[in-house]
Amino acid sequence: MPLSSTLRGPLAGGRQWLRMPANQLLLLLLGLAAFPLLFELGRSPVQLWDESRLAMNAMEMSRGGNWLVTTFQGQPDHWNTKPPLLIWLQVIAFKTLGYSNWALRLPSALAALGTVLLLYRFAAGTLRRPLAGFFGGLVLVTAAGYVRLHGARTGDYDALLAFWEVVAWLAFFQYLETARLRHLYWLGAAFTAAVLTKGVAGLLGGPALLVYAAARGKLPWLLRQPRLYVVAAVGLAIVAAYYLAHEALDPGYLAAVRANELGGRYNQVLDGHTGPWTYYFDRLYTIDFAGWIWWLVPAGLVWLQPDRLVRRAGSLLLLFALGWMLLCSASATKLEWYALPAYPALALLIGLGLDFLYHDVLAANLPRVPRAWAWPLRVGLVAGLFFFPFRAIMRQLVDERYSDYGTGSDAHLARYAQQVAQEQPLLDGFTLLNQGGYNPVLLYYQAVLQLAAHKTVAIRYQGEARALQPGTVVLVCDPAYRARLDSSFQLVLVHQAAPCEAVLLTARK
Repeated sequence: MPLSSTLRGPLAGGRQWLRMPANQLLLLLLGLAAFPLLFELGRSPVQLWDESRLAMNAMEMSRGGNWLVTTFQGQPDHWNTKPPLLIWLQVIAFKTLGYSNWALRLPSALAALGTVLLLYRFAAGTLRRPLAGFFGGLVLVTAAGYVRLHGARTGDYDALLAFWEVVAWLAFFQYLETARLRHLYWLGAAFTAAVLTKGVAGLLGGPALLVYAAARGKLPWLLRQPRLYVVAAVGLAIVAAYYLAHEALDPGYLAAVRANELGGRYNQVLDGHTGPWTYYFDRLYTIDFAGWIWWLVPAGLVWLQPDRLVRRAGSLLLLFALGWMLLCSASATKLEWYALPAYPALALLIGLGLDFLYHDVLAANLPRVPRAWAWPLRVGLVAGLFFFPFRAIMRQLVDERYSDYGTGSDAHLARYAQQVAQEQPLLDGFTLLNQGGYNPVLLYYQAVLQLAAHKTVAIRYQGEARALQPGTVVLVCDPAYRARLDSSFQLVLVHQAAPCEAVLLTARK
């Protein structure tokens, strides 16, 4: 059979798919969402604490081959006790794309893009409101609390956790509506994957779903479904198998999990991360959804619609977002990204409100507008609505290019080391002079430069400056460290990019 005949069927199917307005709208949404989610994804420096710690976990797993026990500097990691689903994905990205910030963050960014896709498919396919999915997806990717460091654009757990939570509430809604077993299986798979992503936090969406089922009068029916218990048992068995296997290979792991996750950060403040009970709700209108929070008011139109399916979906979205934020608010430890899995539901709820305004308000007024102006007016109104939030989020991404996440000159040092390696290819190696203490950011960049750029990189405490040997190239980003070197050595400037310098130590003074 000729190749042209073989390809004719799929090509014809593709052209037919593209002719459908809902699919054209989906492609437009994904194209617009890709900008804030993927733009310069690897440019901002790897962040201290969680992202750099996970980066080291993934790097060591990719090199050591132990896929069950995460390690940090060669030892089992009992500071980060989360299951390793995200780390597995990062290892695959490293092995496929090489060691880079881009590869480290790609699983989170793709999870965020997948979340946008799920919101659209649910609105277009189930609710028959494709424009609501389009609006909801754009609201999500222009929300500062979602597209942020330690969110959709860094190698942290939260974007992937949010993805699984969206799969869970979508599947739960569909199961209550249709009783089809495939939706129940997706529900079980989503919660299992959520737990394997972030431990017990993966179950925080469950109470809101049960409240929704009770409000629908479906909870007794749900609890009578034998397959529900089979699915729950399979998920529990998978999770238990992981934890028990990890404990067998790393005795003491379960004790660390109990201390860190099962009551630790929920019942007491860890590392000073505290705040008022209203912490997450305050952030909604001041930062995280500052450009969109008041659009929740027209979202109330959801419950005035004649379509019962849409009204029920609106109730589930509101209950899930509110339930998640209330559970986070009850925790003693408060960190801004804990509320992130609630944001897709909020975004789609706003999207539904915007959809009703678009159709109902415009439908009432467009007959008065000349026909030639109708479509330009529609497009102009939508573009005007999203222009400023889109511009704000892109400016935020530009500002984050040089974010040090509060770690000062040592964060500049990590980024500068990559710049020197690129711009001084004949330089075989150098020493990073830093303030000392816990800094997995420097350890990550040291490993990346050694593996990807084949540079010999040493990390030394600034108090050891005088013990360095002549002939060493030293990178510093703090004037005080440079002064310490200058007092002990004659220096030759090798490279400079303010506030950082690379200097060659020659003779001692």
